Formats: sequence, structure tokens, C-alpha cells
Amino acid sequence: MSTARTTGYRTSDRSYSRNVKLKKRKKRSRVNLRRIGIIAATTLVAATAGYVIYNHLPVVKVNKAIAAGDKYSQDADYQAAIDSYAEAIEIDSHSVTAYSNMAGAYLSIDDYESAKQTLYNGFMETENEGLLDNYHAVIMNEAVKVINDQQADMSTVLAIEKVLSEDNTNSDAIGLLDSAYSRVFDDAYSYDVNALFRPDSVSSTEGSAKFSYAEYEAFIKELLSIYSASPSDELKEVILKYATPSEISFTISVSDAASYNDLLATIESTVSGSDSITSMRECLTNASDVLGIFSGIFEQLDVGNVDELRSFVVSDEYLALRDIFLKDEPTPQENTTYVPISREAIILNNNEGQWSYRFLNFEENPSTDGVITLWANFFEDDGVQRNAISYEPKSIEDNYYPHTKYSVTYLYSYITSGKATKVPKMNYRLDTTVTTQDGDQIETIVGDWGGENEWTMDIETIESRIKA
Repeated sequence: MSTARTTGYRTSDRSYSRNVKLKKRKKRSRVNLRRIGIIAATTLVAATAGYVIYNHLPVVKVNKAIAAGDKYSQDADYQAAIDSYAEAIEIDSHSVTAYSNMAGAYLSIDDYESAKQTLYNGFMETENEGLLDNYHAVIMNEAVKVINDQQADMSTVLAIEKVLSEDNTNSDAIGLLDSAYSRVFDDAYSYDVNALFRPDSVSSTEGSAKFSYAEYEAFIKELLSIYSASPSDELKEVILKYATPSEISFTISVSDAASYNDLLATIESTVSGSDSITSMRECLTNASDVLGIFSGIFEQLDVGNVDELRSFVVSDEYLALRDIFLKDEPTPQENTTYVPISREAIILNNNEGQWSYRFLNFEENPSTDGVITLWANFFEDDGVQRNAISYEPKSIEDNYYPHTKYSVTYLYSYITSGKATKVPKMNYRLDTTVTTQDGDQIETIVGDWGGENEWTMDIETIESRIKA
């Protein structure tokens, strides 16, 4: 019994055990199904989240924006393309592709300025040399276009110089500067001798009216700096070319003449000299010397001391300068009978590589502070050469009329001594002429001006006496 019971227990026990185990298995099966559902749901959520995260990754958004821009460019919708590339740059300011493609879109609509700005900004942000090279290429292509269209001016060569300053071994930039030289001066400034270096004097809308001597000087100095860093025969020739304009004639302000002379001296010491530079420096130096002769009398005339012309017209300095023109001696100052001297500007004229100069006269520069005219006409009284000079004072409120001109002559003539006696004597004569806008002239002559027997007569009385 005992054994039977034991076996039965065990059987019963085994049966119980099996039942328990079966139940447990069924329970596990239900648990696994639930887990499977949870895992599947979790996987779906993870996949969706991963998709969302992926699409929000900066690199993905940048690529999508660039791809959209490329598609817009293919469809010639360049503004939409630019907007897409701008979006890409806003996400990633280091995207070289976005900068490059955006510049290409700008070029497609001929917006060179925006293309250059985009490439340059991209280079500054990424330091990518390819963007810098493309930036330079756009600048030079634009320069070629304006040169071919005969619209080049000094701003064109300044743009080319910028390329050379950032890449001083760029032979293409040097070659383009060389090609631009004659086109720049001939196309932009030949219409008006005042246009180059004196933008304040330009009234025409042609060419460039916005260039100054200061900008020119900065241009040359930068070329000299580039040459010092990377000398080459090609750049040397370019500098020597640009040292003097190819113009037949141009005007430079007196206030800039000394600086220009110093600049040419620097070119000679840094690079080398040339016949054109030597000739130009002779003009600038001589102009300074001549103004030195007249500086004192100008100061007197500016305050109304016309009487000072008496002593000045017979001074050694004045007569020495007059004799150069009278005897046709070599001088860079243009040799004429009536030689204007003024303080505002000089005109430089090129004759087959040799420069000469003259000061502006009153008609050429009505806003002048006054013009003195040296008289170099040959006229003798009993073997004594006359000395003569004239002066036109500053206009009143820049109005040319009424226009006054004082002429002083030191001559040999008869003066009245006593009641009727005529005595020959060297004396001064002052002729004052006032011209109105209608062309009428009021003239007064003072004989023996400043002398003991000074007399005054208006021109009408003189003419009536001559007729009589």
C-alpha cells in the first residue's frame, strides 16, 4: 500500500506537475504574443522617429535645399534657386557647394556684383581656395566684358588689381592689366581733359566722373607693393605704363602735382625710370618753380594790391622767365606769346612720349582765384624791350561777368612836362578793361601810372583824339 500510494502520489504528483507545466506554457504563450505586439509597435515608432530625425539632420536639409536649387536652376527659375541656396547656407554656413551654385545662379542673370559677393563671403567663411579662385575668375571675366564694350575706366583696373593683391603670382591678372591700359584712358577719359584726376571738374555724363588722383596714387602704390613682394618683368612693364597716362592731354590739380612728382620718384627708385616719367617730372618740377616765382605777387593781388604789379613786372625773376619764352629757350612749359599762370590746375600734353604743360587760363577755369598772364611779345622802344603783364582777379560769386582785366606795361613813351613839353621817359601804363555779358567794354588808361605826371583817360576820349 505504501508503495502504491507512493507511486500514485508520484503519478498524481507527476500529473499535477504536468498540468502545472502546461498551464505555465499556455501562460507564457499569451505573454509572448503581447511582447511581440509591443516589439512591433516599438519598432514602428522607432522607424518613424528615425525617419523624422533623419529628415531633420542639418546635412540632409542642406542637401535637399541644394538639390531644390539645382532643379530650379535647370528650369531657369534663378531667383527660386538663389532662395534655396540661401536656405542651405543659413543651415550650414560652411557649404562650399551652396556658395558656388548660388554664385552660378547670380551669373545666369548677369548679377556680377552679387556673384562676387557670394563667392567672397563663402571664401571668408570656409577658407576654400576654390571659391577664391572662382571669385577672381568672375572679376576678370567682368573686366574683359567692360573692356570689350569700351566701357572700362580706372575702377576696372582697380578690380583687376584686387585679384593681383590677393594672388600676386596671377599672370592672367597682370596680362589683363596690361591689355586694359590704353583702353582705360582712351575709352573713359579722352572725351574731357579734366575727367582724369579732377572729377570735380567733369560735367559730362560720359566715361568715369568719379575717379580721383588719390585713388590713382593708391592704385600705383599697391602695384609697387605687389612688385616688391613678387618682382617680375611683366609687372614692371605694367607699372611703368600706368605711371603716366596714355592720354594725349589730361589735367591735374596743382594740389596733387607735388604728390604725383613724389610718386614718380618712388617708381624710379623701386622699379626703374622711363623717358615718359623723366619728361613728366620735368613738367611737374618746373610748374612748382614757376608758381614759386608768382607766389608773392599772388598774395598781394588777392588782397587788392594791384599797385604791386609795377615792381613785379620789372623784377629779375619775372624778366628771366619772360626771356625764356622771348628767346625760345628750352622749357617744358608751353611756349606762347601770352603765358597764363594760375594756381588751380595744369594741363599736361603728350607729344610722342614727351610731355609739356601749361596752366589753365581764365576761360578754361572761371572759378579760378585769379590768373596772371606773362607777356612774351617782342616789342622795343628805341632798343628797349617793353615789359608787360596782365591780371584777371577772381570772379564775384563765380559769375564770369562783369569780367575785369588789368594790364600793366613798362614802356618808353612821352609824358607831358610843364604846360606842353613832351619828354621821353620809361614809365608804367595801367589799362583796366571791364567786359559785360553783352560784350560791351569799358576801358580806362592811366599813363605814367604812379609817376609825377600821372594822367587818366577813358578809351572813348583816346579814340576821339586819334580820329581828330
